[in-house]
Amino acid sequence: MQADTVMMTQAVDEEDPVLGFTPGWINALARHVGRLSVYCLREGKCDPHENVSLHVLGEGRLRRLWRLRKGLNSDLKQMKVRAVFAHMCPKYGVAARRILGGNVPIILWYAQWASSRWLTAAHRISHVVLTPVEESCPIRSEKVRVVGHGIDTEKFKPIAGKPRNGVVVLSAGRMAREKRYDVLIEAVATTRKEWSHGDITLRILGSPCVERDHQYLSQLQRLVREKNLENVVEFRSAVPYTRVQEEYAACDVFVSTHVRHSLDKAPLEAMACGKIVLTTNQSFLPVLREYSDALIVNDAHPGELATRIIQVARMQPSEREKLGLALRQTVVRDHSLERLMEKVAEIISGL
Repeated sequence: MQADTVMMTQAVDEEDPVLGFTPGWINALARHVGRLSVYCLREGKCDPHENVSLHVLGEGRLRRLWRLRKGLNSDLKQMKVRAVFAHMCPKYGVAARRILGGNVPIILWYAQWASSRWLTAAHRISHVVLTPVEESCPIRSEKVRVVGHGIDTEKFKPIAGKPRNGVVVLSAGRMAREKRYDVLIEAVATTRKEWSHGDITLRILGSPCVERDHQYLSQLQRLVREKNLENVVEFRSAVPYTRVQEEYAACDVFVSTHVRHSLDKAPLEAMACGKIVLTTNQSFLPVLREYSDALIVNDAHPGELATRIIQVARMQPSEREKLGLALRQTVVRDHSLERLMEKVAEIISGL
C-alpha cells in the first residue's frame, strides 16, 4: 500500500517564473504515494492529480500557523500519514513537528547554501535532509543525502527552432547583483572585438524584485550604452514558467555567471533542452564531468568567458547539437524529476 504523505512548499503556481516547477513536483510525487496533502502560502494556476488535496495558508503568521495546525490535525484523522515532505520550508517543517509530535517523520528538501537558525532547527528535528549536490546544503551530517535535482525532462526537451544567423547567448534568473550579468556583458563586448564571422547576441531574461535590483538593472543598462551594445544586448522580463522552455529553444548557448555553492535549476533546464551550458559555478563539476574543462570557467574574468563563447560560436551547428544531446542525457540520468520523486517515495516507504 502506498504511503499517505503531507507536503509543504511556498507557492503552487504554474505561471510563477521562479516557483512554477512546484505543481510538477507535486503531481510527480502524487504518482508514487497514496494521498498527498499539500500546504502552500499561495496558490495560482495548477491542475493537481485527483489524490492531491491543496491547502492555502495565506497571509499572516498567526493565521498561517492556525490553519496549518487545523489542517494537519485533520490529516491525521483522515489519512495514515507516513511523512511530511517540507520543500524549502524549514520553518514550517519545525512547525509541523511541534504540531504532530515525533510520530510523523519530517523529510526536508534544501537547496541553498545560505544557512539560518530555522535550517539548523529543521535539521535537528528532521529524519533526513535531501539536497541536489553536497554544496547545496551548508550542514554536514549523516542526515544529509545527495539525491540530484528534479528537472521535468518531458517539459524541457530539444525542440526544433527557426534557423537563425549568428549565435544567441541566453542567461536567465532574477535581475540581481549576485547573478553578475555585468561580467557576461563585458565578455560579450570582448567577443565583438575578437569574433567577426557572425553576430553574437545576448539575451538576459529576468525581472528585478526589490529596489537594489532596479538599481543594478540601471547599472547594466549604462554599461550596455558605454560598450555600444544597444543592438547586441536585450533585456527581457521574466516569462511564466509555462513558457520558459521556448526561451531555451531560441538560444545556442546558456551562460550562468552566478558563483554560488549550489546547483541552479536554469542551467540544468537548458541542458535538458539540448543546449550547451557555460558556467562559473564550481558545483557543476560533478554534473558536467568529462565536459567540465570546456564548459566551466574557473575564473570569472570576462576575457576567459569571451574565449569560451567564441569557441561555441566556432562550432558547427551539428557539433553543438551533438554536445547538447550528451548534456541532456546527463540530466535525464542524474537529475530528472521522475528519478527524484522515486527516491523520495522510496525514503517515505522505508520510514
